[in-house]
Amino acid sequence: MSLMKPGLLSILILSAAILSGFAQGGTSKIEGYIYNPDNTPSAFSTVVLMNKDSVFMDGTISETDGSFLIEDLAAGNYLIMVRNIEFKTFVSNLIALEEDGQFVLDRIQLEPSVNTLDEIVIRGERAILEIHPDKMVYNVGNSVNASGNNGLELLSKSPGVLVDMDNNILLQGKSGVQIFINGRPSRISGSDLTNMLEGMRSENIESIEIISNPSSRFDAEGSGGIINIVLKKNTKIGFNGNIISSYSSGLRARSSVGTSLNYSGEKINVFTSFNLSDNDFLEIRNESMLRRDFLLDMDSRTTINRRGINFSGALDYQVGAEQSLSVDVRIFSNDRHEILGSDTYIFDVKEVIDPELLVAEAIDNAQSANYNGNVHYSFNPNKSSSLTADVSFGKFSSDRKTLQPNLYYNETGSELLRSVNSEFNSNTDIGLMSAQIDYENKLENYSISTGAKFSYIQTDNQLAFYDLLKEDLILNVNRSNDFAYLEKVAAAYAIVTAKPTKTLSLNAGLRIENTSSLGELESAIVTADDVVARNYTSLFPNVSVAFDNQGDHTFSLGIGRRITRPNYQDLNPFERKLSELAAWRGNPFLQPNYITNYQMSYSFKRKLVLSNTYSVTSNFFANIFEVVGDKGNVIIPRNMDKVTSNGLSISYPQKVFDWWEFSTFLLYNYTTYNGDIEGTNISLDANIINFRWQNKLQLPLDVTMELSCFASSPWIWRGTVYVDGNYRINIGFRKEFFNKRFLLQLNANDLFNSGSVYYYDSDYGGMIINGDINFDGRRVALSATYKLGNSKAKSRRGRSAMDDELKRISE
Repeated sequence: MSLMKPGLLSILILSAAILSGFAQGGTSKIEGYIYNPDNTPSAFSTVVLMNKDSVFMDGTISETDGSFLIEDLAAGNYLIMVRNIEFKTFVSNLIALEEDGQFVLDRIQLEPSVNTLDEIVIRGERAILEIHPDKMVYNVGNSVNASGNNGLELLSKSPGVLVDMDNNILLQGKSGVQIFINGRPSRISGSDLTNMLEGMRSENIESIEIISNPSSRFDAEGSGGIINIVLKKNTKIGFNGNIISSYSSGLRARSSVGTSLNYSGEKINVFTSFNLSDNDFLEIRNESMLRRDFLLDMDSRTTINRRGINFSGALDYQVGAEQSLSVDVRIFSNDRHEILGSDTYIFDVKEVIDPELLVAEAIDNAQSANYNGNVHYSFNPNKSSSLTADVSFGKFSSDRKTLQPNLYYNETGSELLRSVNSEFNSNTDIGLMSAQIDYENKLENYSISTGAKFSYIQTDNQLAFYDLLKEDLILNVNRSNDFAYLEKVAAAYAIVTAKPTKTLSLNAGLRIENTSSLGELESAIVTADDVVARNYTSLFPNVSVAFDNQGDHTFSLGIGRRITRPNYQDLNPFERKLSELAAWRGNPFLQPNYITNYQMSYSFKRKLVLSNTYSVTSNFFANIFEVVGDKGNVIIPRNMDKVTSNGLSISYPQKVFDWWEFSTFLLYNYTTYNGDIEGTNISLDANIINFRWQNKLQLPLDVTMELSCFASSPWIWRGTVYVDGNYRINIGFRKEFFNKRFLLQLNANDLFNSGSVYYYDSDYGGMIINGDINFDGRRVALSATYKLGNSKAKSRRGRSAMDDELKRISE
């Protein structure tokens, strides 16, 4: 199959679909006058234009005399909505607008209301899945099946996102995804990131934003794109809050309890959230590995208990009409106890050596803490310009103690032949800081954005390895080390956005980043890899063009370049023992990988979205199994020459009836992996299909039901391993009681245990591997939420609230 065939076919399909949409421009308009309940003109009310399906089309702000005008519209059926935080929301009857027509609405008289925010639900505003020109939004707070899950599990349920068996996160088939929290990069990776995400609870997460092709304003880091986790934050005036608890049961139990409290006034808002969790995990693996003259047949069982504390706090202060200041702090703390038990039969294929049984354990106790803080300043002197500044800081620490007893028996297990016991302690400390300033100036038909950022991350990893002789611990200096890594990134960017016509918009951005890094290894064994210093400068352009005929059709093209830098774990050249027969070794010469993304999207009625993406990644990170000795193997990250991904995605949310709405997401990727790694040539390809379907139904007795399905075809893991496809079905129910103060949710994940088992195989570098992994994914969860304070309080007013409204209109 030719690599370019799917992409060319997609281009032809999308091009043919839009030809009729841009043949005409709109020449019609809608106007009217808005009045307050006291008959005074309603100035600065938000006026939203929607199509007949209540989907955002355009918008404006009423003038001081209460008038508004929306021009350059195509013929069609429209609705006008007027929102003012003090009064009831107004929605017009259906307006039939003719070509070259002018429609003048009757006098719009707003009515007083004690609570306006929740009276009307805008189509797409609170849907489970929202489609925007630059991102997809998975609204976790509105998903029944999201309750009772941790942050990593929620990502696996997000459209276009795949979490593999190593807990690596892939977006639309691409690795190197950067995780943001509340719009700021998390700055940790690997197992540290996994621990943090598994410590987050769905009850504290508002939404997950999926950005596959970020603009130059974002850090260039993250070749797979950006996933932004938005935490919940109450903005209603006065005192509000809730108490949340959840419990889920599968092969092991998980539970959490927490509270969030908020006080908000006209100028100040204080928010806190606190959560405790106690979760048990189970993983069962069966694996057969044939290499050289030995066959290893392993059965293993991993049990994990993780207890976590999650705290976040924020203070927002409106200094004046033009300035605001925000401070937020997040703390994640985890205690982890893990036991990996395995039985491995070792067979000599030539039958020279008698078979043996290795009974091994890895008993791991770890504590980790993650502290993050940010100070944000915003200055908006007028409607056309803004200046923002951010200073962020963070500290991550982890202490880990591991005991590994290994007992070798004869094949029947009746005779102990020998034992090899060891213990090691590892400590990790990470400190980070970043400072950023951004300026934007909007003129009549174009805007200019520019900014600069400096960040550094410093890590120190200490490993003390001990041989256990009887009851004495003997330090093994040859297997102990101290690895320090320092990385500094200085960046600047500029973006020009132009809108020469009502239907055409252009965006061109350029980001430049200078990276300097230093990795230093201290150990008893001196090698040439002990000190590795780098300094390089890279350019990251991002260009896009969009057409919107102000009717049913929108079309966009974009190209961008991004980078993924190796993390400190991948660069540490020392060998870390995973078991008696397996180890992990970093690669200090691992080069950053670069990706060039091409993306084309077409939208029909701002609901059906088709996107074609093509990407080329150079120096891809592949985790390679390599043989050590007769029986051992080591996993080493190495650069693969080239990985390509050519994909087509289709997303479509639809409200079928008042009681039923659904969203679908279909992704097809043709992916190739090519490279010569240490003399072994790799050439793999796969046609990968992911499908996600979510349904939300309103049942009698005000019960909400959600039914979702996810299916995946076979895919490639670690760059060399084929994984069979699977599917899972989830169902959930939601019911509110006591005047909507008490919320009860019940859901069942992976009903048929079909999405929690992964079968895989590989034939690489003289090793043939077959295996399966079973995770504890089939679960039933129950969660309860009780609301505190005045549930009918208004939300805070302010300039930022209006800006957010206008942003939704423009999207």
